[in-house]
Amino acid sequence: MIVPLLISLPFIGGMIGYFVSKYDNTKVKAIALTTTLLELFLALWFLSELITGGARSQTYSYWWMKSLNINFTFGIDGLTVAMVLLTGLIFVVSVVSARDRIKMREGTFYALLLFMEAGLMGVFTSFNLIIFYIFWEIVLIPAFFLVGIYGGKNREYAALKLFMYTHLGSLFMLIGILMLYFYTGSFNIYEISKLSSVISPNVRTIIFVLLFIGFAVKIPLVPFHSWLPDAYTEAPYPVSIVLSGLLSKMGLYGLIRLGITLLPLTYAHYAEEIAIFGLVTIFYAAFSALAQKDIKRLVAFSSLSHVGFITLGIASLSLIGLNGAIFQMVSHGLMIALLFLLVGLLRRSTGTSSISKLRGFVSKNHFVGWFLVFASLASLGLPGLSGFVGEITILMGTYETFSIFSFIAILSLPLTAGYYLWMLQRSAFGTQNERVKRAYFKIKGSEAFVVVVLAILIACLGFYPASLMHLVSATSQTLLKLTGGI
Repeated sequence: MIVPLLISLPFIGGMIGYFVSKYDNTKVKAIALTTTLLELFLALWFLSELITGGARSQTYSYWWMKSLNINFTFGIDGLTVAMVLLTGLIFVVSVVSARDRIKMREGTFYALLLFMEAGLMGVFTSFNLIIFYIFWEIVLIPAFFLVGIYGGKNREYAALKLFMYTHLGSLFMLIGILMLYFYTGSFNIYEISKLSSVISPNVRTIIFVLLFIGFAVKIPLVPFHSWLPDAYTEAPYPVSIVLSGLLSKMGLYGLIRLGITLLPLTYAHYAEEIAIFGLVTIFYAAFSALAQKDIKRLVAFSSLSHVGFITLGIASLSLIGLNGAIFQMVSHGLMIALLFLLVGLLRRSTGTSSISKLRGFVSKNHFVGWFLVFASLASLGLPGLSGFVGEITILMGTYETFSIFSFIAILSLPLTAGYYLWMLQRSAFGTQNERVKRAYFKIKGSEAFVVVVLAILIACLGFYPASLMHLVSATSQTLLKLTGGI
């Protein structure tokens, strides 16, 4: 079974890198990059297991504490494979972008980053609630230290806020998990799905609210979102790539995997309220992005708006909407990683990410400038790129169940186009200011390579979305049968 390797490899690589750095600090970067590349290879192998199984869901179990019915249960289906592939790719991008930025305690940095990858792989493959929760919390620990040690001037405040918000949300989720165990006697996701009907509707509602709070904080949805702008802005760019590309996916994945699977009828009953949370998040983040003077902070609020859209698709309980939401989870991860990577290159070259101080940088460095234009257009939903496919399928799916919400969501699209185009107009184009004239743009071949790869993937998913849609469609159909969705 490939899953134990997926989870253990980053732990082993992180520990080796940490101890090697005590004697030879020059090799730790190579160890981290090798580990993430091997992990990406294992993720592709993970995909092959699903394909050879005829795209059918598969589970594997290993006993841990039999007396408490706790075992290591891992699963493979379209949703899991999509998240595992995204995780493998994002960490390669993160490690490549960190190679010239992290100058202190490098062994610790890469070890924490790889521990975080192991935790995320555990979250996306665990089908036992206790194991799921353990990995869920494992992700938070390195994230806290990565922001708190290596972040900007307000890093300690941002790290503490990240920890307090997400850990408190996790405690609500843990209470819900324990309540499910007390009523069903099982931690296995699929066993609970079959037994949850014996729980009274009122208790199911309480459990669902507890789980939803945990997911809403991690996604995050307004009003549980205030940790996000500070964490994304203060984190070093390689960590911002991981936080924006994957941390929010934990909450969205949990909402699908646990919210729909464990309590399908309760989820269906409150789908409209979940959709409203998504709509509020879309518009709040879009208006906030319009007010930003820093590109990194603008991208952070853009990310928040996108996860609101994904939440809307998950709440639609339609096949096209759920497929679109999962597709957009992957698409958003690619787009936001590319945006943060490019903004990081700008910051390293010019010493700033302030919009007003970057005027005319396209004429100074065409590579960074035009790829930033490309990433912005993808994020605002330009037809032919992956962002458009995700948004249009979510809107179509939402229209099938909540037509008025679909029309309301469409009104946010001009806002998204507005803040991206305004940002580009104020920064990328025009006469170069003095800071840009003095800047020295030096981009390594590895950095240019991952920029091009991300752009190609975004374009390929835009032109041929069926490759990913086919992968996740069977999982979406299985989930919707539980809720009685369309």
